[in-house]
Amino acid sequence: MILTTYDKDLYEKTLKEDAKEEGREEGLTKGRAETRAELNQLTICLLNAKRYNDLEHAAKDIEYQKKLLKEFGIE
Repeated sequence: MILTTYDKDLYEKTLKEDAKEEGREEGLTKGRAETRAELNQLTICLLNAKRYNDLEHAAKDIEYQKKLLKEFGIE
């Protein structure tokens, strides 16, 4: 005969932790997709403006990248 103990509080706590983790993962995935879209938009803007040196600089320097995103209103 197998005896098991049901702990309602532990079960609910586990459900909440699982939901939080799932939400975090979903948020990260959404954030990454938005970041990629912004960087793609910046790349297109820089290519259209023939600012190839700025594109190369932005790929190597995150602070410069942020400056360009702001300049083009991509935030």
